[in-house]
Amino acid sequence: MCNRYTLVNPDAAFAEVARILGVSLEAPAWATPRYNIAPTQIVPTVVDRGGGAAPYAMHFGLLAKGSPRMIPNARAETAYAKRSFKNVAPTRRCAIPTSGFIDWLDDEGRKRPHCFTLATDKPFAMGALWNPGDEPAGVPPSFCIVTTEPNELVARVHNRMPVILRDEHLARWLDPAPMTEPEFLRIAERIPSSAMAAREVSDTINSSRNEGPDCIAPPAPRDTQMGLF
Repeated sequence: MCNRYTLVNPDAAFAEVARILGVSLEAPAWATPRYNIAPTQIVPTVVDRGGGAAPYAMHFGLLAKGSPRMIPNARAETAYAKRSFKNVAPTRRCAIPTSGFIDWLDDEGRKRPHCFTLATDKPFAMGALWNPGDEPAGVPPSFCIVTTEPNELVARVHNRMPVILRDEHLARWLDPAPMTEPEFLRIAERIPSSAMAAREVSDTINSSRNEGPDCIAPPAPRDTQMGLF
């Protein structure tokens, strides 16, 4: 569930977040086009650490001092109850700029990757939780993507989807002021299928070692196509 995503145009993605927030915000100079972002990688996020929304480099996969676990996802429905997240969700939320997320359809044992985007093809922001890390202990800042129940489009491929932040919710999600669980769950509600699009992409993206435009190119021809989308 949402362990891969793309950031095809970092400048456009950060410009869209800036437009929604009504602030000046630019992609960091080191952010390059990415087509196959996976856990353990360092990626650009947007977070408010007390001075307003700003870009911040973080490790994909929530880390904690003294724990060997790396957590890429958090279920919205249990974030306020789970030990790993209950002290994080109320005040440490961040946004992950993206062009689309990847999930896999299980086709009789063959994994067929699909890329999910907005119907407008605009970049968007996924909701995430973050940990500031512990520099002396060698623990970098890190995040995990919050997931929710899928809409009808995503449900054809997977039983979870990332929280896609609506424009009107982005500023509050980034606000470090405490958030109650009911408000958290309201913001985490899935967006409708009508607001999204999906397409099958190349098997190249199946390996996290692969990068580049080929990862989201059309799939190789097959004898039969299921044509879900």
